[in-house]
Amino acid sequence: MNQKISKHFNRMTESFEIGLEESSTYIHYTRGSIEKTVYALKSDEVTTESYFENFFEENNVSEEMRKDVRKFLKHKKNPNWDEFSSFLLKAITLHLVFGVTIALSVFVCYKLGTIIDNQFHLYPLFTVIGFFSGIGIGGLSTYTIGQKYSNPIKRMQMIAMRASTPLIKKTENLPIIDVTLEEVRQAVREFSDNLPNGVYRTILVQDDNSIDFKQLTHILGGIPSRSFYMSKETYELFEEGDKLIPFEMDLVQRAVDQYVKDKKEYPILLFDPYRKVSYNQLISQHYLKSPPKTQFYVSNSDGMITNHKLSKKTKGSSPQE
Repeated sequence: MNQKISKHFNRMTESFEIGLEESSTYIHYTRGSIEKTVYALKSDEVTTESYFENFFEENNVSEEMRKDVRKFLKHKKNPNWDEFSSFLLKAITLHLVFGVTIALSVFVCYKLGTIIDNQFHLYPLFTVIGFFSGIGIGGLSTYTIGQKYSNPIKRMQMIAMRASTPLIKKTENLPIIDVTLEEVRQAVREFSDNLPNGVYRTILVQDDNSIDFKQLTHILGGIPSRSFYMSKETYELFEEGDKLIPFEMDLVQRAVDQYVKDKKEYPILLFDPYRKVSYNQLISQHYLKSPPKTQFYVSNSDGMITNHKLSKKTKGSSPQE
């Protein structure tokens, strides 16, 4: 069962694509330039509804979008019945295909055998051979079809596994290498270019925002001797000395996005030429709990932030610009 829900906020578009399969849940969420893709195998311990609620909180999904997604989940008919009816339909379809395949194979081979027998006066030799050949060919054909289209749960698990852990190779006996920030940036870009559709480079980022280099060894040729870090929201890369920045950047980016969605303006001071993010506005409106150590700036009309001070701008205090 698939559903796509979209919301438009001036120039910003929020989209929620949901795929509910027999064994997994697929979510593709976009908000402006931010994209999140998640594959999760179903578990008896976590309900689908609670999984979506956790996703809402982690990604600051708008209240309007939350309502529509909840409505979609609520008005789904009995999922057990949906799964049973889907299974029943597939079973009936496959049995019909099997029956038609065997019947056609037997009929064709039988007719061919009778034609040969009538031509050479050998009845019933080739008629019998054709009859049993048709059964054999039909059985082999149905077996091939069954192997190709049966067991959808296992196929979905394999797709989810490939999507969540692509291109991981063994790291045993790999050399420790020295790399620059630019070399890491190029490796991440090459890795991203070869990802399957719907999978994004955020799968490289671990919980502490450090990069999982085990997935990049086939590009770099080894494991870097030092850590590098990435923002999950902006994809910006940082070295060890700046490892706090990507963590704070993700918090502030999510807060800025939600502020723009609610207020229809950026949290910056009026006429500020550098477009500095106003932490006072975010904290007073409860979008942030405390001010970060890093100062961020709104870099463009899409609302992406950066820790680099911008050149002076004469305009740009509103997302409508």
